[in-house]
Amino acid sequence: MKSITLCADDYGQNTAISQAIIALLTEKKLSATSCMTTSTQWLAHAAWLIRLKEDADIGIHFNLTEGKPLSTDFISTYGESFPQLSILLKKSYLRQLDQAVIEAEFNAQLDQFAAGIRRLPDFIDGHQHIHQFPVIRDAVLKVYHERLGNPCYVRCVYDPKTWFRLTENAYIKQCIIQLCGAKRFKQLLVLNHIPHNTSFSGIYDFANASDYANFFPRFLQQSQDKGLIMCHPGLANANEKDEIVESRPHEYAYFQSEAFAKACRENNITITRFNTNFT
Repeated sequence: MKSITLCADDYGQNTAISQAIIALLTEKKLSATSCMTTSTQWLAHAAWLIRLKEDADIGIHFNLTEGKPLSTDFISTYGESFPQLSILLKKSYLRQLDQAVIEAEFNAQLDQFAAGIRRLPDFIDGHQHIHQFPVIRDAVLKVYHERLGNPCYVRCVYDPKTWFRLTENAYIKQCIIQLCGAKRFKQLLVLNHIPHNTSFSGIYDFANASDYANFFPRFLQQSQDKGLIMCHPGLANANEKDEIVESRPHEYAYFQSEAFAKACRENNITITRFNTNFT
């Protein structure tokens, strides 16, 4: 049997997302969720989640591209709204980001997490994988050592087999994620003796979400023991802004289906919390 952490991202972003994740966590279809504490709804949604904090890994989804920052340092330096992903990526590779400002924003988001869950997170990852970008990763690791440490784990998205999957859905998207600091971040996690997942999967083209039932078994097959699969479930939502609103109900329906349970059985997968089986 392989033990896999199945993590739903974007908890707190809006009500439809949070309600779907709560339902799946309650039914033990998921073993982790990653929280967007910059959301204006975060503290209210944290109150729904807190009863499950001993039953699942609750982490922070470090955000620098969606909505508004929390720290006065970030606002005074870069403005009252986060930049687009492409702009943030460019600034990070040109070393035009101030590490101290990124640290201040990460600390503010951690403080907000603790205000809602009444403890620090079980793990760290990044919205749109920004935690592995240059400068940002240095800020994340510095704050990790100052405030967190083992057993808090950090999501690693490095997958050297990506390059050989030319026929897979979202091949170019997968390659871009690998090129945006994944290998170097993996090296830093190893050098710093920071717990992290052994494999990473879950990437696909959201425009093809209606075919999610065919994608997910492949994610299971690609996963190693103590690996992590990300997902983005949500209820149908016509009221709140969400770039992938149409894909989320397809994922939610799949995790509620017998097909999901069957795929786990056929691939000898147990969905567990990361630290339960980490050595």
